Amino acid sequence: MAKPLRSHRNSGTEVETRVSAPERKSIRKDASLREWLLSNQIGISLTILTMIFAVHNLYPSLKPYTVPFLSLPHYQPENGLYVQGSDDVYFISSSVVALVAIRAILIDWIFQPLARYMGMKPKTSLRFAEQGWLLVYYTVFWSYGLYIWTQSKYWMDFREIWTDWPSREVPGYFKLYCLLQLSFCLQQIFVINVEERRKDYYQMLTHHIVTSTLLGGAYVYSFYNVANVVLSIMDIVDILLPAAKMLKYAAFEQLCTIAFAVFLGTWFISRHVIYNLLWWSIYQNVPEVMPFGCYSGATGQRLVDVMPNSWGSLLYPFRDIKGPICMSFRIKWVFLSFLFFLQVLSLLWFGMILRVAINVLRAGSSAEDTRSDDEGEEPSENGNAPNGQEYHNENGWSKSVMANGSSQNHYPVRIRTARGRVTLSDHNDRKALLGRIGCDKPS
Repeated sequence: MAKPLRSHRNSGTEVETRVSAPERKSIRKDASLREWLLSNQIGISLTILTMIFAVHNLYPSLKPYTVPFLSLPHYQPENGLYVQGSDDVYFISSSVVALVAIRAILIDWIFQPLARYMGMKPKTSLRFAEQGWLLVYYTVFWSYGLYIWTQSKYWMDFREIWTDWPSREVPGYFKLYCLLQLSFCLQQIFVINVEERRKDYYQMLTHHIVTSTLLGGAYVYSFYNVANVVLSIMDIVDILLPAAKMLKYAAFEQLCTIAFAVFLGTWFISRHVIYNLLWWSIYQNVPEVMPFGCYSGATGQRLVDVMPNSWGSLLYPFRDIKGPICMSFRIKWVFLSFLFFLQVLSLLWFGMILRVAINVLRAGSSAEDTRSDDEGEEPSENGNAPNGQEYHNENGWSKSVMANGSSQNHYPVRIRTARGRVTLSDHNDRKALLGRIGCDKPS
């Protein structure tokens, strides 16, 4: 009797091992910090926010330390306006944590389940969910920023952007807009460093760093108005591209093609026409509207005993928010240079988009796949690529595969070189390439 019992116990242990092994596999002991952060974004973020709320409500004596995390700091009760201050850093920090949580919740709990319900594969459902988050964020904040712009005196008149400077007071809704947009840029830097790196990692990292620097500098220098215009110009494009990609993933090819065409036209008008008019306005209207010199950060009165032309004058507002704030030839060109650098990045991206779009329309030409990442389906278990896409063998040859897993053995074959070039020699390949960078799905 003891022997069968021992055998039974061993069998139980074996069953237990087989059942629990996959669970242990999902939590690898050698998981990196990046992977741990990626897997626990929601839990970590909500825990941090919950702790701040708990301390705020349970320990009244600590409220002076927790209030800056939970509400807009530096309120001026005498006029109902807000100014900048060092406590803004705490509000930005909590906003970054909140945006990380909101993004992860929307992706994991809303958009990915929706994508799976629509029949998308795991990798495609993740891409669909990521674009869904961007669509939600940019739709909300572009509408928010456009409302501020249309209700302002500088709507359709860039010269009026500068007439309020150097006033440092701003309504609460405007300060909230600026700080949340800055928080989003910082959150994006966190996201692209914890998630799997895409092909345009360094371009996007540079873009977010430059944008964060511009927004932070504009906020400290009281360039609220120009920040509002720049963000409104930029954000409209970031609504259309996620929308087009989501239509692609959902297999609405015709609607996606229309959305992609609208995206191209809107990009050119907003980022290369209106944006450059704004850049020219800064070049032309400063110092005509904003005379060079240093002013008191507290009263706005001009200071005659402070020199605006030294490099140290750039740091005056960062050292003391109520101290001198200057405008000089040097400061003007620092801001213009950052704005110009953003324009260069936009031109490079627009050039890549146009190059691919033009080659798609040319049957039998070559095109470079310049997207940020491979947005196709993942291979199935038998090694075939679903939905009529491609798989690559060890030698780099690319072979067409039908949706049912059977090979298309007719020529031509696509060859992928080490640089990612796709050589096309058949008219039908136009549709396949459009599926890679545009809206049509190969069949």
